[in-house]
Amino acid sequence: MYAGYLRKIDKPSKIAKIIAITCKQQGIELVYFTPKDVNLKTHMVNGKIFLNNQWVKIEVPIPKCIDVNPYLYFSNKKVMGYLNRNSILSPNQFGIISKDKLQRKLLESGKVNYLAIPTSKISNFNDLLYYVIRFKKVVVKPKNGLQGKNVYVLKVKDNDFLLGLQKSEEKVTQEQLQIFYEESLHNKGYLIQKYISSTNIHGDPYDCRIHLEKDGQGEWKVLRNYIRIGIGQKVVSNINQGGGIGDLKPFLQSNFPSDWKKVRSRIRKIGKVLPYEIEKVLDNKFSTMGIDVGIDKGGNPYVFEINSYPIVSPVLADVAMTRAEYYKYVLEKANCK
Repeated sequence: MYAGYLRKIDKPSKIAKIIAITCKQQGIELVYFTPKDVNLKTHMVNGKIFLNNQWVKIEVPIPKCIDVNPYLYFSNKKVMGYLNRNSILSPNQFGIISKDKLQRKLLESGKVNYLAIPTSKISNFNDLLYYVIRFKKVVVKPKNGLQGKNVYVLKVKDNDFLLGLQKSEEKVTQEQLQIFYEESLHNKGYLIQKYISSTNIHGDPYDCRIHLEKDGQGEWKVLRNYIRIGIGQKVVSNINQGGGIGDLKPFLQSNFPSDWKKVRSRIRKIGKVLPYEIEKVLDNKFSTMGIDVGIDKGGNPYVFEINSYPIVSPVLADVAMTRAEYYKYVLEKANCK
């Protein structure tokens, strides 16, 4: 049986090698390839398999199960459309759900509406002004932002506003704020959201990443719940901008000493319930998710966003094993030999 691993660069990554080795234990050959390796006329792929501790070229029919980098949907629409019609892709689209749609769906759900954060699109400067005055502190973020880039925190202080980005914060007047809006936010697809004070005892922003993968039975499995801390940052807890990660239990014991078990239980419940609820409301199936959860001072969780391409380095070994098992499940379901 062949499973595909579709990425944008020619050289296979470390995770591709580890998954390829793990797949062999499931009786599967992992075929690494790029969009240019797909022959739309012959329905064949000129890819690579890992054999005798090296990558070897091979030509095979289009694999019936393909692990996809979702960003390829932007740059290789023709190839991705073809593969989507002839194989089972994971995922079968770019992203799982946008930030604003996520909050709407959470609010509409009877099961998980308590996880929603008041969110709105910014159509004009008055929208920005209304939300910050109403909630006193808000987050302004791109609708389709990545890795916490261009995310601002805005709050009211006396007759002025405080505008924060990453590790900086400056005081601005209403006139200066309007200039900032016109130059940086207007018609650029920004959202405004009530600020959830998810900060640790040292004042650093953090969130909890729930990393989920489909297992060998096609069910969601939580591989790890871990904390991401933006050390010294003003806005987000993205580790690409400087920060670190930590285990959930000791972090909760330190920050919620009397209620840490209750908070941990709430996090675990999200991992058990939310992925199925998202698939239900979107009428679509996915194979991996990274759910980012903020926790306020009362220990209440709120979902910030759901990532369709979560970083795998903190769960590398578990991802390799679980994906190999899931590929086998998909291939057997498709009656592949």
